[in-house]
Amino acid sequence: MKLAFLAPEFLPTWGGVGIYSVELIKNLCKDKDLDIHVITPKRGPNYDPAKISKFFDNKITIHNISKANDGFFYNFMFQLSVLKNFQKLNKKHKFDIVHSANLVHMPDIYLKFKKIGIPSVTTVHTTLKSQSHVNGKRKLEKGYCKKSMVERMTVMYYPVIKILEKIYLRRTTNLITVSNWIKGFVKGKNNSQNIKLIHNGVDINRFSPKNNALDRKKLKFLEEIKHVNKPIILFCGRLMALKGLKTLIDSMKQVLEKEDACFVFAGTGNINMWEKLIKSNNIPKANYKFLGYVDYEKIHHLYSKADVFVLPSFTESCPLTVLEAMSSRLPVIATKVGGTPEMIKNNKDGILIQAGNVNELSKNIVKLLKDDALRKRISKNARKKVEKEFNTKLMAMETKKFYKDILSTKKGF
Repeated sequence: MKLAFLAPEFLPTWGGVGIYSVELIKNLCKDKDLDIHVITPKRGPNYDPAKISKFFDNKITIHNISKANDGFFYNFMFQLSVLKNFQKLNKKHKFDIVHSANLVHMPDIYLKFKKIGIPSVTTVHTTLKSQSHVNGKRKLEKGYCKKSMVERMTVMYYPVIKILEKIYLRRTTNLITVSNWIKGFVKGKNNSQNIKLIHNGVDINRFSPKNNALDRKKLKFLEEIKHVNKPIILFCGRLMALKGLKTLIDSMKQVLEKEDACFVFAGTGNINMWEKLIKSNNIPKANYKFLGYVDYEKIHHLYSKADVFVLPSFTESCPLTVLEAMSSRLPVIATKVGGTPEMIKNNKDGILIQAGNVNELSKNIVKLLKDDALRKRISKNARKKVEKEFNTKLMAMETKKFYKDILSTKKGF
C-alpha cells in the first residue's frame, strides 16, 4: 500500500499536529506492507531531510514542496504547493491512499475540486467551531487573544476559513476524529461520511518514569531548572490564550502563599507578554522559568523533572501533552473541556477543574504538592490508562485498519 501523507507540520515539531504526524508515521513505517511518502514543508534554516529520514530509519520518502514557519500564512502556501505538485508525485509513485494530517490546515483543499481517483482520509483534531466553542470564563483571556498574532489572524479570516472548512467537510468522505467530542462537530456534514474514532497515542517507552535515571548533563535546555530546589509545576504547549495561560498565571500568587514552588513554561509564543503579566502580579523571578521551544526528541526529560503538570485550556480535543505527562507518571490537572474527560477520570487518574477558575486551579495544585500519597496514586493510575488505551502502537494499528476498510469498500474515491 502506497500512502501519501500530507503533513503541514512535521519534524521539527512545533505543535500537537506535528507530534501526531511524527508518532503516527514512526509506527506505521515499521509495517513492511506500507510504502510511506510524507509531503511536507521545510522548516527552519538548518532543515535537513536526510537527518529526518534517518529518524525514521530511512523507511519513508520525504517530499519537501514548500517552506514553513510558525505563523499564519505558511499553510496557504503549502495548500498551493500541494495543488501544484501532487499530480506529478502521484503520476510517479501511484499512491493508493491520501491522508491529510489535520482538518484545520486543509492541505488538500484544492484537490477536493479535482477527480484524482484516489481515496482520501483526514484527521480531525479540531474545527473552527470547536475552537470558538469554549467552556469557562473566556472573557478573562480576550485581551491576550488580541495580542497573539496567530489567534488574531484566525479571528480576522474566520468567515472565509469557515466557508472553506464547510466545503471541505462536504467533499470529504473518510474522517478520523481524535475524540468523541470532536466527532460531534463533523458528524452529518456529508451524507456518505465514514467516521472512525481513533484517540491520540504517545510513545510509552520514551515517556516513561524510567527516564528519571537517564544522564541529562548534556541537555542545555535543562540548565534553566537544574538548580531549582523546589517543586516544579509544568506547562507544555504553545503560549496562547486558548491554553488558559492567564488563568495559570493568576493562580501563581495563591499557590506561592501556601507552597514555595517553581512554575515552568515550555513552548513557543509571546514570552514577553506573559512574563509582563507575571511581573504585574509581583511573582518573584525565582518562582518561574520560561524555557521557550523544547525539541520534541528531548522533551520527555523535562516531564521527568516536574512534580505536577497543568493544562488549564478553554478547549481541547485530545491533548497530547496531557497523555505525555500521564505516561511519564506525572500527576495532571486539566480542565473539564472538550475531549479531555475521555482521557481523565476525575480524582482517579488526574484532576479535572472548570476552565477559567483560578481558585480551583490553585487549590488543586497545592493539594497535589502537599499530598504525596494522592500524587503517587493518581500518577500510577494515569500510567496504566495510557499503556492500555492511548499508546502509539494502538493508534497506528487502528489507522492502518481504517486505510484497509476504505480501500476495500472504495469509499471516498
